[in-house]
Amino acid sequence: MLFAGRTAGGGTRSEVYGNSVYGSGYPGLIPYGVSHHDFPFYFWPVVWWGNGTGASAYLYDSEYGLPSNTSRPGGPLATAQFQSNSTGSIFYVLSDNFTAASLIESVTTNCSFALSSSNTSKSPTPYALQYYRASSVVLSLDGYNDTTVLNGTQNPNVTGPEAPLPSGTDMTLLACLNYTIGRGVPLIDAATRPGPPGMLALVLAWFLVADVLLSWF
Repeated sequence: MLFAGRTAGGGTRSEVYGNSVYGSGYPGLIPYGVSHHDFPFYFWPVVWWGNGTGASAYLYDSEYGLPSNTSRPGGPLATAQFQSNSTGSIFYVLSDNFTAASLIESVTTNCSFALSSSNTSKSPTPYALQYYRASSVVLSLDGYNDTTVLNGTQNPNVTGPEAPLPSGTDMTLLACLNYTIGRGVPLIDAATRPGPPGMLALVLAWFLVADVLLSWF
């Protein structure tokens, strides 16, 4: 039985925000990796697939399968890309397919004053600006490089990006993205015990009616 005995649900909108550390956004837990965690928001954490060793091994957990795993609630991972109309800054939002499609719609509506385009994209790097919803959504920025992600020296209590942002970053669009994701990311209520994969999929079936297929590649 997939993830037998783990609690799913119970997370609230006020608990959506994590920080820039992988494993943040889990209510009550100190962030560092996603192994063996419950699912407070039902959705599984994003995965950074590779061959990390040593200090970076926490980024490459095989527990949740490949990014293309169709058992993932909301569908395989997908990336939404948002480009600034003033500085050209390119931001990425990585999440399950349903959430990525939903956030494209929300961000396009709420942040249109700062956007030149919004579409799907290739996978971003694990240099995150912000994780949300138990690390099941991540916001990143093209050109941003935080070496503490790979050497295991991130501060679990950090309240913002640990490395300097690239010169010319559109802070207005960044603020709008951060606000819109926090307020608009899809949530599911109530705490339950997840059963086999098919049972958890049924809980989310109504989501998939409006699913828009986005490509990981």
